[in-house]
Amino acid sequence: MTSTIKRRIARESLIFLLCTVIGLFIAYYVLYSHQRHYIPNLNDYHGDYMVDEGVNAIPYRYETPADMFRDLYSSAGLKSWLYILTPYFALCFVRSIIWSVNALRQPKQLAP
Repeated sequence: MTSTIKRRIARESLIFLLCTVIGLFIAYYVLYSHQRHYIPNLNDYHGDYMVDEGVNAIPYRYETPADMFRDLYSSAGLKSWLYILTPYFALCFVRSIIWSVNALRQPKQLAP
């Protein structure tokens, strides 16, 4: 492999790692930190209301951030992985649009 190909592979892997770290912060905020903003008073709920409305006795799905990351390897982890990989997918989508626009702007080359 030439050095240009190695540099492209290294650049793409660094972009992927950076987007994954950003995605981890997004997943932490959306799945764990954001759920702490609303703290219901469990004394206001009666047992029959909780059963009828489907409200859980424990208001939060994740008690610690470790529970959230442990969920990545269970059947419910697909949503978490989508949050983590969304920045990279969005970047790839934007890059493909830019590539398409640049390809359409180039003048046609006539075959000799």
